[in-house]
Amino acid sequence: MGDEVTIMQAIIPNSAPTEPKRVCHWYNLAWWVVLIGVVAATQMLYHHFVIKTPPPVSVAATAQRNTSENEAFIALAFGKVSATHELAISATSFAGQLASLKQAGYSTVRLAQINQWRKPDAMPLPAKPVLLTFEEANRETMQIADKLLAKLGMTALVFVDVDQLNKGNIHLVSWHQLELLANNGRWEVGISACPYNDDGQAFTSADLLGQKLRQQREQLESRLEVPVIVADCSRRWEPGQRNGEALWKQALGKAYLPIGFLAAPFGANYKVDSEASFKRIRVSKDWDNDGLLAQLQAHAPRRAAFVDKFQAGQAVDEWVVDSGDIALEGGSLQLFNKPGEQGGLIMLGGTEKWQDADVEVRLKGQPQGQFWISQRYRIGKPFVRLGLSEGRVVLQKSDGAGTLNQLAGVDMPSGDIALRLHLVGSRAIAYLNGRPLLDRPVEMPEGADHGPLALAVWTENDGDGFVGSEKALVNLAQVKATPLFPKGGIIGPITGVAAWQQLNQQVEELAMISPRYFSWKDGKAHTATADKITLEIFARYHHLQLLPALSIDGNTPLSDRAALDGQALIWASDPAYDGLNIILPSAMADAQWRPFLDDLGQRMNRAGKVLVMTLLDSNGQTMLMNGNEGLLLVTTPAELLPANPMLLYPANIALALVP
Repeated sequence: MGDEVTIMQAIIPNSAPTEPKRVCHWYNLAWWVVLIGVVAATQMLYHHFVIKTPPPVSVAATAQRNTSENEAFIALAFGKVSATHELAISATSFAGQLASLKQAGYSTVRLAQINQWRKPDAMPLPAKPVLLTFEEANRETMQIADKLLAKLGMTALVFVDVDQLNKGNIHLVSWHQLELLANNGRWEVGISACPYNDDGQAFTSADLLGQKLRQQREQLESRLEVPVIVADCSRRWEPGQRNGEALWKQALGKAYLPIGFLAAPFGANYKVDSEASFKRIRVSKDWDNDGLLAQLQAHAPRRAAFVDKFQAGQAVDEWVVDSGDIALEGGSLQLFNKPGEQGGLIMLGGTEKWQDADVEVRLKGQPQGQFWISQRYRIGKPFVRLGLSEGRVVLQKSDGAGTLNQLAGVDMPSGDIALRLHLVGSRAIAYLNGRPLLDRPVEMPEGADHGPLALAVWTENDGDGFVGSEKALVNLAQVKATPLFPKGGIIGPITGVAAWQQLNQQVEELAMISPRYFSWKDGKAHTATADKITLEIFARYHHLQLLPALSIDGNTPLSDRAALDGQALIWASDPAYDGLNIILPSAMADAQWRPFLDDLGQRMNRAGKVLVMTLLDSNGQTMLMNGNEGLLLVTTPAELLPANPMLLYPANIALALVP
């Protein structure tokens, strides 16, 4: 073996020979057993942490992996906590709330963790991450909270009004007390940027507000000797100030503050959200321990099917009321407008990043006024809605700028009504009492890529015809909402009879199809003979994205990356294609290949194309090269909720599954 050093040579030095010792075979055997165990354990750890072989998507596998959070965190905002003040959160209730958070498995997180978590390839946050925040450094509140944080091993963030600290406000902590808090390891400090006694002039200019924030940041950092990276604004923008959020983000940038909180509807903060626009759930003094936990559960990312039958005495915390109001009445949920308002709107908590979903709403009787179901609903963005208006069941599409186009309409049937809206990829299918309204799906408008489930009532009279006393009301007997995670199908380049049968059976659930047109092996590009026209027609008819598959050989060296990058862009540039689906062994999705894949995805995105990646597990899959193998389904893990439904990589990873 040449100069190879053996184990025995390593154990016995060449110099200073020793007296021969008696050999103990049982002792050696024990050491060999230990050594074999260490090697086996090392291999298992290597495969688990480095190779990252994806397990099959199943309920059990998803539950096992749900020990950390990679998509969102929730921030709680506490007001005044007091042992005596009747309008504050009582000290006893506050202690119970923190203890219940701890017992329920919630982990407090710090801003530094959140900053790191938002970066590519970052470690996930701990299970059930929650950021505790306090709206002001009230003296009594800080004394009560600090003792509890120390006892429970938790951390928190407090926003301070620097101007009031300088004035020596007796209700707030002193500068000295704040210094002690900031340096005891439990507290982070941020800037209360727009207290209610602010004159408001700083809001007219990002420069003025940025200058004010920068001065406050510098003063806090100088006095406390800790970095300050966050500010909050607890006031909503004025109705006429549509650029308020943009102004806020600009001001934060000028003050070198990377994180900002603002007044917004309750909800979780997702990795893809703007770091300048994080939101919080304000804790009510009337919430008991269970009420607080219910709010957290209702607004956490919703990854499982939801069914609400609105039984008497049931809580309705899952529904976020935007306008109007709701009430449980006679085994149904009433959604109605308030006096002087034209409508009511509610959203299902935890669905802010839903893309593909199936929603069915059963009505008890017919509504008074209009009723609408919208998915991927965002103000000012395009959407599709299904509803009841003027005695008709209609499906409409909005361009986001106020223009509505009617896509289908039938007369409203008598009696109870069931409406169902099924969104997958770039298409929608509407149903009335179990029957589709149209023979084929409708195409979703561009820009309607994600958003919550919203239910709305509206008076029949729009605009000038509205009378303040008009009633809009609907009785909801049941709501079923199921997230559907992006699914595609990989087929051979020449589609056989079996593949066509499976495609037609699965088409309602597919967002893309990937024929195996291209491959890279031995440093060369290969293009298969294919029946392209038929597949293009099929994809366009069903509004499916056509993403030809590019299979990369597992032995491809890193030196091929430049040539492979150029060839992939050439293939994707075909006007008939929406992008590419790169298929490669999971072992190649490592630190060496990741920069190449990231860069390719960004370049394709700039070209208006989509990059999807399908990882093959360590067992491999029989890939489809001939015309008669049928359909290979790929889907995404149920715990991931990316903002773009088709950008499965790098925001998401597709797992290869055999149907």
